[in-house]
Amino acid sequence: MQLFSGLHFLVLSGRASWEDVGAALRDEAGFLREWVATERVQTNEPRRCWWLVPCFLEAARRTGAEAFDCVELGCSAGLNLLWDRYGYSYANGSFEGSPVFQGEERGKPVPVGAMPRVRSRVGVDLAPPDLRTAEGVRLLKAFVWADQDERLADLDAAIDVWRRDPPEIVVGDLVEELPGLLERRSDHGVLLVWETAVLGYLPGERRERARTLLAERDCIFVRCGQPQDGSHDYYGLYVAGDEVAHAEFHGAWIEWLA
Repeated sequence: MQLFSGLHFLVLSGRASWEDVGAALRDEAGFLREWVATERVQTNEPRRCWWLVPCFLEAARRTGAEAFDCVELGCSAGLNLLWDRYGYSYANGSFEGSPVFQGEERGKPVPVGAMPRVRSRVGVDLAPPDLRTAEGVRLLKAFVWADQDERLADLDAAIDVWRRDPPEIVVGDLVEELPGLLERRSDHGVLLVWETAVLGYLPGERRERARTLLAERDCIFVRCGQPQDGSHDYYGLYVAGDEVAHAEFHGAWIEWLA
């Protein structure tokens, strides 16, 4: 993954070509060696919002919330923090916005209700790409397989939304920053915290520390991880500890279970 992302970055920069990967490996060996050693994976997939939104609607149903204070852990550039600005299409209804995301609903249709408002939003990431710059955009695109044109087009559309009003992002270690982020809940508000697989990249002790902090605070936590059936082929989606759905890693389909 790291090597191919480095090659993709070079191609996007005009410094290499997929027609002559051998030349890139030879001529850019120093760059690629540094990239593989130091560059962190940056997967900021906006289509994941298509399966995050049903989880957020489930959180609203459980809490009665009409508005959320939002915190995303490992938010990368923050595209998924803007989930309420995109449009969505489901069998049971749709939401206005642009771009419009849709996918395959396997099994029973996803339940659709009123879209909660976002009162505040903040993310945390060790090294969020700056999408105001061409290099930041190239960095994000580098971690998408080069032949996946639809995913790259989704990124372009979501980046346009981001540039109109970028979200707040705290630069730092999510475990260290988490106590302060959890204090951001408005009075009598519902704090919605989510992550899309970032906890799996943490060492076990740090991961358990984050989960302990979340359990100690008044928030509702949405996460994705290995499903309860043990499969490695898709995510399990969890709301407050309950598995509510299975979903394709990048948003192609969802199977609602709740």
